[in-house]
Amino acid sequence: LLRRLVTLISAQAVLGASSQAFRKQAEGASQAARQYLEDNDALRKQLQESGAAPSPSRDENETLKAKVESLKEELELSKR
Repeated sequence: LLRRLVTLISAQAVLGASSQAFRKQAEGASQAARQYLEDNDALRKQLQESGAAPSPSRDENETLKAKVESLKEELELSKR
C-alpha cells in the first residue's frame, strides 16, 4: 500500500511539473502572438499613413487567382 502511495505521489509531482512547464510555454506563445499582432497593427498604421495602396480585397484575390489559372491552362494548350 505504501509503495503504491509513493508511486502515485511521485507521478503527481511529475505531472504537476510538466503542467507548469506547459503553462509557461503557452503563456510565452500567447505573449509572442500578442506582440506580433501589435506589430502588425503598427505596420498597417504606418502603411496607411504613408499613403500606400491598400491591399486587394478577397474578391479581387479570387478574380486574380482565376485569371492565373486560366492563363496557365492557355499556356499548357499552347505548349501542346
